[in-house]
Amino acid sequence: MIRHRRLSIFLQLLLISIMFSLFACKTTDEILAPKVEVGKGFLTVLPLDADNFFLFVNLGHMSNPGHTFPSDHGGFYLTDYMTPVPVLCPADMIITRLVESEHVNYGYTDYAMTLAVNQGEFQIVIGHLSGFHETILQKAEAFSDRECETYTTSGDTFKNCLLWTEIPVSAGDTLGKAGGNPGQFGLDFGTFDKTKRIEFATDRFDDYLYPHTVSPLDYFTEEINQILIPRCGDSFCRGVPTVRTKPPVGGTVDYDVAGTAQGLWFKMGEPLFPEDPHIALVYHNVDPDVPIFSVGTSLTGLNTGPYTFAIKDTGYVDRRFDEVKPDGFIYRYNVWYHCSTSPDMRAVLLLELIDESHIKVEKQDESSGPPWLFTENAVLYDR
Repeated sequence: MIRHRRLSIFLQLLLISIMFSLFACKTTDEILAPKVEVGKGFLTVLPLDADNFFLFVNLGHMSNPGHTFPSDHGGFYLTDYMTPVPVLCPADMIITRLVESEHVNYGYTDYAMTLAVNQGEFQIVIGHLSGFHETILQKAEAFSDRECETYTTSGDTFKNCLLWTEIPVSAGDTLGKAGGNPGQFGLDFGTFDKTKRIEFATDRFDDYLYPHTVSPLDYFTEEINQILIPRCGDSFCRGVPTVRTKPPVGGTVDYDVAGTAQGLWFKMGEPLFPEDPHIALVYHNVDPDVPIFSVGTSLTGLNTGPYTFAIKDTGYVDRRFDEVKPDGFIYRYNVWYHCSTSPDMRAVLLLELIDESHIKVEKQDESSGPPWLFTENAVLYDR
C-alpha cells in the first residue's frame, strides 16, 4: 500500500483468497476470453486524471510492518484525498473479482477489483477504491449473496466480502471512485504478467502473483508514460515526494541473490503472510544506491521500519548485502532509521549468513564489541 494507515488491500485480497478457496467455483485462470496481445501500449487510458494525483509510486515501496518486503504494487497519491474522483478502466479487460472491505473499528468501507485478460495471464489489481460505479454493481451478481469473513489484524477488524465475476469493461469506462475515506491517501495499482517470472531464492511465492510482478510503465502507452515518469517515485524523507531517476524508474521487487545475504527472509516458524515478523535486506525504491534493512516486528529492542548504513568496500563492517557469504564470520552494521539524524535512532545490527538458506540477525547497542557475539536475542530467518 502507499502509506495508507490500514492493512494493504493486497494483503486483504491474499487473505480473502485463502479464506474463500473452498467457496469459489471459478478462478481467473478459468475465465474464457479471446486472446489479446499484451505488452507495451496495452494500457491506453490513465486511471486518474493527471490533475487528480501528484505522485505515482513505483514498485518496491516498503511500509513496515505490513509491507516489510518490497511491495508488488504502487499507486497514485491523490491531490485531494478527501474529494472523490473517478477511476477509469485502463484497457479492454474483464472484471474477475470484486471485494468489499469494511474497516469495523474506523467506520468506513473501501473496495478493490481484479481485472484480467488471456485467462488470467495478465492481471491488474486496483485497491482502495471508495466505491464501485453503479453500472459495475448492476452487472455483478447479487452482492448481498457474497461470501464474507471477519478477522482482526494490524489493530483493525475487517469484514471482507468477495464476489467472483465475469464483467467485460472497455478502456475508458468508469470503474468507480477514489478518495473520500479518512487516512487513505491514494489508489493502489498493481500489474502482474504470468508470462514473466522473477526467480526468488525461495519457492514460497510460487502459488502467488508476487513472482509475476511487473511495472505498469512497461504496459502503458508512451504518451501516458510522459505523464507518469516525471512523477514516479515515493515519499522519500519526511514525506517529501521524490522521483526516481535511475533505471528501472518503475522499480523492482527482484532482490534475492542466492548464496548471499541479499533478499527476503522469513522468521523461522512463521507463515509467509502477514509479513510483520520478517526482514528484507534490499535497496530503496527511490534511490537504488541506498541499502535498506527492512525490519519487521521480530528484532528485540528495534522498532519496525527501514534502516540504512554507509556501505564499506572491505572488512566485516557495513558491507553490501550481496558480499555477505556463508563464510563463518559475523558482520556488523552501524545503522540508523532511514532519513533520521537523531542519535536515538541509531543501533548496531549483527548479521551472519549461516548457510545459503539461513541468517541470524540481532540488534545490539552501539557500544557492543568487538568482539561481536550473538546473545539469546538473536533471531533466525530462513528462505
